[in-house]
Amino acid sequence: MFVLKTVKLFHFKELDNKVQKSIIDNHIQDLPEWWSDDVEERIKNEAQAIGIEDFDFVWSGFDCQGDGLSFTGTLGFKSWLFVLQQQFPNWVSDDVNESHGFKELGESLADIVMLQENNRISWGDCVIERTTNQYYHESTVYVNEPSSSLHGGGLGRSGRVYSSDRERMESFGLKVQKHLVRWKDSLCHQWYADLEETYTAILDRENITEDIISRGQYFTASGNIIDADEIVV
Repeated sequence: MFVLKTVKLFHFKELDNKVQKSIIDNHIQDLPEWWSDDVEERIKNEAQAIGIEDFDFVWSGFDCQGDGLSFTGTLGFKSWLFVLQQQFPNWVSDDVNESHGFKELGESLADIVMLQENNRISWGDCVIERTTNQYYHESTVYVNEPSSSLHGGGLGRSGRVYSSDRERMESFGLKVQKHLVRWKDSLCHQWYADLEETYTAILDRENITEDIISRGQYFTASGNIIDADEIVV
């Protein structure tokens, strides 16, 4: 036996303001866990494009002490050189801006690569590792100086290894580490900002209102959603 019940239905805009507010509040409280999936996938793709191996990242947000994003992984020689080239295209140092230069081992990126390929020097990986699990911001990971070794022939044309060669290698390695720390911090901030921007947009009350209206749903006067298959016209 079917029982028909007559209930007056409303579109969202027709509801009382307090009821509309309650519906929006419930929508915010029921935020799905997958809201960040697209951003997280984009972060992984960007890390892969950079060449970060064994990449992993964690984050928390957005209004507590220690919130932020950080990542761990390994940058091989060509990957960290790529990062430096992108961040500091003016490879050669000068008297005005010494801090951005890498003149210790050559005048250009090609000089550094040539020394490596000719087996004059060997640069290893740069490992980014976690130092604490208490928080997740960019300062919870540490960028290690890339390992290095100096082979026969030295850095000059004489074919000999001098003590100054080792000093130049050490200076270069420390400068690489310093600039990769800046790059790492900037990337963490950027990715965290992407997540926060998405989160803010999802919780924007105007955006939620537009989304509800676009669905064309029917509601009772108290704000309960009525499924389309329950409606008999």
